[in-house]
Amino acid sequence: MAGSKRSEVLPEVLRRLREAHPDARYELDWETPLQLLVATILAAQCTDERVNAVTRPLFRKYRDARSFADADPAELEEAVRPTGFYKNKARAIRDACRALVDRHGGDVPTSMDEMTRLPGVARKTANVVLNAAYGIPSGVVVDTHVARVSRRLGLTAEAKPERIEAELIRILDVSDWIAFGPAMVLHGRYTCTARAPRCGQCILKDVCERIGVEDASVGGPGDEPARPAARARRPRINHTPEGDPMSPDQLPESWQSALSDEFAKPYFRQLQGFVAKERAEHQVFPPEADVFNAYKLAPFDRVKVLLIGQDPYHDDNQAHGLCFSVRSGIKPPPSLVNMFKELKADLGCKVPNNGHLVPWAEQGVMLLNAVLTVRAHEPNSHKDRGWETFTDATIRALNDRDDPVVFMLWGAYAQKKGKLVDPARHTVLTAAHPSPLSAKKFFGSRPFSAVNAALEAMGKEPIDWQLPDI
Repeated sequence: MAGSKRSEVLPEVLRRLREAHPDARYELDWETPLQLLVATILAAQCTDERVNAVTRPLFRKYRDARSFADADPAELEEAVRPTGFYKNKARAIRDACRALVDRHGGDVPTSMDEMTRLPGVARKTANVVLNAAYGIPSGVVVDTHVARVSRRLGLTAEAKPERIEAELIRILDVSDWIAFGPAMVLHGRYTCTARAPRCGQCILKDVCERIGVEDASVGGPGDEPARPAARARRPRINHTPEGDPMSPDQLPESWQSALSDEFAKPYFRQLQGFVAKERAEHQVFPPEADVFNAYKLAPFDRVKVLLIGQDPYHDDNQAHGLCFSVRSGIKPPPSLVNMFKELKADLGCKVPNNGHLVPWAEQGVMLLNAVLTVRAHEPNSHKDRGWETFTDATIRALNDRDDPVVFMLWGAYAQKKGKLVDPARHTVLTAAHPSPLSAKKFFGSRPFSAVNAALEAMGKEPIDWQLPDI
């Protein structure tokens, strides 16, 4: 939308949003700024309804920043477990609350600069608290709904949240900043949804450019658009989270920011279309909800180690978005068995009764396959379709980070990725692949102790490689 046309349409967009949502608010339940901060941290990759169910007893038990800061880690993790990624979230809450106690006497500060200096608090979270709890127009909240609806309306062509916010700030009056965010969130959550937007019943349908909507003509008044007929032929229905499973919205905010330029490139849009077509016509692993688990479990600013795999497991019930890892209850494949053998020889770790590597990921070990999806029982079937470009960009983003990373490159395929890494700033550890074909060379490489030695040299906490039995 050209600037002049956008300025003409925006007042009407604002008027209709105010009329439809006169008392728009975020759907998180809270009474104090601290409670809103904690609830917003828990809301990442989780519905507000589930967060509210968790925070009711949580806020009765932990009544101030000091109680959260001093919370027993295991008890807090268990309390927030239903929101997902509970170890990361519990740690983020405790770290932020320690900073509140140490720097602000336990009170949530009232400036953007002080808010974003809290561990794990990015600009979006800070805006939510400052806007909603304090009524301070610190900026415009840009969550996944606001970003999506703004692009569809033609208010912005940007992909990066901070760039979207900067553009919205330029075109909105300061007096509209606070109300705009929650109204757009409600519109995006219930009408302009990521998948199957209800264009026919949309209050903005005559002023919306519908940018990125696959079929802008579908959906009569009050009706949802019809699903493509091809979906009826899917051999198996995988679980789909709220929102488009191949949307950048599925990634944590830190990864959205680090990879924002990739999402707007033609190859990524083509990749989205390819994977959607594959799922419509074939069984694809991992399930939609798990494709980006390597990113969800290891946010960009928390990655300490990157282990690179090649292709997801292609047999039933194995792949869940982490390289080498399988779901709990699934027998570990040969390569993973060899990893455990070397881990026992290297650090004396007991061989677990499972191959579920989530505890490693939650400590900052990003378990990244170069290709993130595969057709069932057809290895390398999604090779050279665009995933490699995306995951190479992931490696480059980590390489460009000031905070050093340990890169674990096992086998010739992964070692070719070493050209994307500056060994002068990061630690690169190579070894043979743990596959039975090269296991003799892998055994004795002691990669796990080498990683911990490198982390300690960086002043970072080593990884606890011991996996619990399930």
